[in-house]
Amino acid sequence: MSTPFGIIRLALSIALLTGIALIGCAPATEEEPQAAVQTPAEMVSDGASDEHVGAVETKEGSDPKAEPFGRGLVAKAEDAVEEAVDTSIRDAGEFGDDALVADLSPEGWSQTGNIEHYNVATLYEKINGRSELYMAYDVLGMSWVTFVDSTDANNFIDLFIYDMREPTNAFGIYSVEREADQPPADLGREGYRTGSNYYFWKGDYYGYINASMENDRNTKPGIGVATALMQRIVDDGGAVEGLDWLPAEGLVTDTVQFFKADAMSLDFLNDTFLGMYETGGSSVRAFVSKRADEAEAADILAQFVTYGSDYADGTEQVEVDGVNVVLTDWGGDFYDVAFHVGATVAGLSNVEGKDLTNSATAELIAKLKG
Repeated sequence: MSTPFGIIRLALSIALLTGIALIGCAPATEEEPQAAVQTPAEMVSDGASDEHVGAVETKEGSDPKAEPFGRGLVAKAEDAVEEAVDTSIRDAGEFGDDALVADLSPEGWSQTGNIEHYNVATLYEKINGRSELYMAYDVLGMSWVTFVDSTDANNFIDLFIYDMREPTNAFGIYSVEREADQPPADLGREGYRTGSNYYFWKGDYYGYINASMENDRNTKPGIGVATALMQRIVDDGGAVEGLDWLPAEGLVTDTVQFFKADAMSLDFLNDTFLGMYETGGSSVRAFVSKRADEAEAADILAQFVTYGSDYADGTEQVEVDGVNVVLTDWGGDFYDVAFHVGATVAGLSNVEGKDLTNSATAELIAKLKG
């Protein structure tokens, strides 16, 4: 097993949170968010409305996503993410416009209850344990509405739609929530389906349709609600800033992820894109982050050296095509790589085998220089 950037922090977090004594280890911040002491409102608000309490056992996915693609790179203990978020936004004003999600009931279904809106100060009431992740992407707020099957009161679909302020944020949260190897859905700029659930982003918005159960009865109305919603969302086609930082050759496009903060669970690395590359019959994960200047890039590289020295089996610096490369050995024949070319910080995460690490590093450097 490997221990790439951030995974060592997972082990430390688990140990600290379960009371295992650690000697000489820095405090950890990663992996599954730990629930704080719940208020009564939190206890009854877990992503499904009160009307759904009796249907919990049959739900396919009415709660917000709990296991996004790349979970090991995304998940954070709540108080750790809080450090990267401007908590003053908790004082935000009212959020939401009923017009965006009103009158979307598909044929044979009806809206139940009121449309609900949550700003950044109240978002935790609906998605407790996940709100800080959305806050890290500058979420403005979320609207929620549920529809019930006229033939079965225990069968329902929920719509969650988040205003992420700008397309880069909307793509970012979509990318880190995205599940691998799911069939695409023609929704917004990009979307996919898993079972009877749909996930999508368009313009400033990220959203999903979660069904109480997977069946043909739920698949059609779900796509109907999502399609009607897409027609209401205005999208001026604004670019996702940084999406072209990753070299295009060999990139598996539906694996691209954008981390606005704590990329690869490293608190010193933000505004970073990651993606899988096919090279020589193998797959490697690369990351790229453009900094303000070369001095900042060099400082981040120095922090990679410190991190590897503190936690890895070994760290060495080698020269590849005139570029100083930090090679981190996590044991078990797995390696991480970091370097900078001018103001661009880049590297590889969790590569199996020294030969593949060397060849993939040289290839990435050549693409960035080209």
